[in-house]
Amino acid sequence: MADTWIQGSFAFTCSNAEMALIEEAFQAAADLMDDCEPPDPTPEFLAIFPPTDPAHCWSGFRAIFSDPNFPSFGVDFEGGNSLEAPAVCTIYFFSDTDFQPDPLAQLIYRCCRETLTKAPIGFEWAVSCSRPRAGEFGGGWCAIFADRIEIESTGEALSRALSRGII
Repeated sequence: MADTWIQGSFAFTCSNAEMALIEEAFQAAADLMDDCEPPDPTPEFLAIFPPTDPAHCWSGFRAIFSDPNFPSFGVDFEGGNSLEAPAVCTIYFFSDTDFQPDPLAQLIYRCCRETLTKAPIGFEWAVSCSRPRAGEFGGGWCAIFADRIEIESTGEALSRALSRGII
């Protein structure tokens, strides 16, 4: 038996309104994971996560996860303002075990529209294993822009590089 971990850690700054949306998303995810019905989403939240099923107000939010019944970002989350810059928040995402790059990228892309018009946000992650098993190590990167998300694993990059070497 071997254990595989997906690890990552990154920080960025955003507006207070964007931080509020991220906090709402994390609270909703925690409630949904605990089989509790979250409070109704705010109108701002519904605007960026419109329901995919009109009968379920959280369906649009659940849709960003590979398994909508398991809405986890796989990270711990901290954030807040500083006395030096009260108009912006610094957000930290970090995980030693189950970092989920795809839903995190979607969360940032949808919640941080104003910030992304000023500069992209990026992060990396690592995949490691408790035993030396082929194919169980790697990682990836993600760059989030105002108009798109670019995300790639090291396995995809390696495969592309190897295929260019074929004559």
